[in-house]
Amino acid sequence: MALHPHCSRGRYAHYKASLKLWLKVCLPLLLFMYILTGGIAFFESLDNWAGIVQMWVLGGSGLMAILGVIAFRMSRKFMGFVCLAEGIFKSFGWKNVKSIDLPAATRKGKAPGDPGALGILYFRY
Repeated sequence: MALHPHCSRGRYAHYKASLKLWLKVCLPLLLFMYILTGGIAFFESLDNWAGIVQMWVLGGSGLMAILGVIAFRMSRKFMGFVCLAEGIFKSFGWKNVKSIDLPAATRKGKAPGDPGALGILYFRY
């Protein structure tokens, strides 16, 4: 089946995919920040570990919160497509339309000889 672009997930599947993408972006940045801060603290002085841990916690929490708000706002901008996809899924007579994730379902059943666009531009369910 081929659908309008971005109309491939229900509401819950959309938020789950957005969360996974946020974690894939945020965790490497957070790890890099921790390593960089730890390296600087190690070479500067070993006296102030409490301040370093506090900076890690506050800086990491702040970064995660800011990137989380940005990710949530970006995912909300796609809700028009999500509502359209749910309407299409209902018209097909599918059950539990809020949890349908066509790209994930297509990836599970994709065979080695299938075209590359399968799961990106068109789907199997």
